[in-house]
Amino acid sequence: MTIIHRITHTVEWQDGVTENWMGEDWAVVPPELAKAARESGGFCELTFDEEGNLTGLTPTEKPPAPEPEPTEGEQLRADVDYIAAMTGVSL
Repeated sequence: MTIIHRITHTVEWQDGVTENWMGEDWAVVPPELAKAARESGGFCELTFDEEGNLTGLTPTEKPPAPEPEPTEGEQLRADVDYIAAMTGVSL
């Protein structure tokens, strides 16, 4: 069974489980949507019926990964370049 959090869209699944084990903030994903839910990685829009049952799942584009933090050496070089530029020193 696959379930998805109604707000964060976190997806969880366990084989052999037949009931929602995480509580009412989680929705049971119908079998025909389970593969799409897992592949979406939580980046999706959910559609619910009047009773709160999940009826649709539309994958959305994953946001770009954040830029990696500079290494210590890269940051030191950038600091030296900045100080040089501010003080008029030519390196």
